[in-house]
Amino acid sequence: MASIRKKGRGYEVRVKVRGTAVSKSFATLQQARAWARSAESDMDAAPVLASAAVTSITLVEALRRYEAEVLPKLKGASQERYRIAALARTAIAQQRLDAITSPDVKRYRDQLASAGNSGSTVRLKLALLSRVFSVACKEWGYPVINPVAIVTKPPAGKARSRRLTGTEEQRLMEAADQCQNPHIAPLIAFAIETGMRRGEMLAINWADVDLSRSVVTLPHTKSGHARWVPLSSAAKAILQRQLAAGAQRPFPIPATLLENAWEHVLKRARIEDLRFHDLRHEALSRWAHRLNGDVFKLSLVSGHRTLQMAQRYVHPVQSELLAQIAN
Repeated sequence: MASIRKKGRGYEVRVKVRGTAVSKSFATLQQARAWARSAESDMDAAPVLASAAVTSITLVEALRRYEAEVLPKLKGASQERYRIAALARTAIAQQRLDAITSPDVKRYRDQLASAGNSGSTVRLKLALLSRVFSVACKEWGYPVINPVAIVTKPPAGKARSRRLTGTEEQRLMEAADQCQNPHIAPLIAFAIETGMRRGEMLAINWADVDLSRSVVTLPHTKSGHARWVPLSSAAKAILQRQLAAGAQRPFPIPATLLENAWEHVLKRARIEDLRFHDLRHEALSRWAHRLNGDVFKLSLVSGHRTLQMAQRYVHPVQSELLAQIAN
């Protein structure tokens, strides 16, 4: 049960569920009501609230437990692991969970923004913090309330549309060929040909590859739905060379090794502001031209669940548009 009372220039909220009470103060009535709803929901969902003694757990301790127990069950775990490591190094991570307030989260948000993080990156890092609080309350039984729920998130910003320009592809492949690991260059070339995500390529096995039909089946994807990816003649040739070389999997590369190698490749190629995921955008933009702008077919290749998401990869040139209008 939540109660709100005026206190000075602000409002104090007190929430009591099954004998456990928490209270906080807010500047506006709207913030107080929002927190009260979130607090009641979280406390009511908690299986058995722990005693006051267990609330001494710090955020960094919660992050370690989250990484050990929850992360292995999630898709995109490698990216989340990097965010966990970054969050664990911040000042807020040293605080007790029950002592972290919305002003603390706001400071963390503003520090991320001032450090040059994009709005989308800040939102992802705040989402991680929010999930840790929710799991701590609902799954682990800690009497804590999620302070991220009432903090304003920055706008997501425009999606990246970085493509390879000029001689970048040639320089990229020449630099990749210099890597000690012989699988780096084939992986980068395969990414440009297929538009598969990094995690998808690293996870495929030879059993997922059908060279006779020129297709790769992905049983586990980011969307949670299986999909097939057609192979161009160049992509098929890459896999044939990998198979002939005796690779146990098409691309037997640890994710951390690829991260490090990618940075070295970009430095040797003298290419700036290119992320590995940008190769997917490049590949799908090329597929859009191959498919004559058919967004439905492109969505089958890309794995997007909505046509709107696939639409952003369709970049018809002006001459093509004029030709269609003329006809």
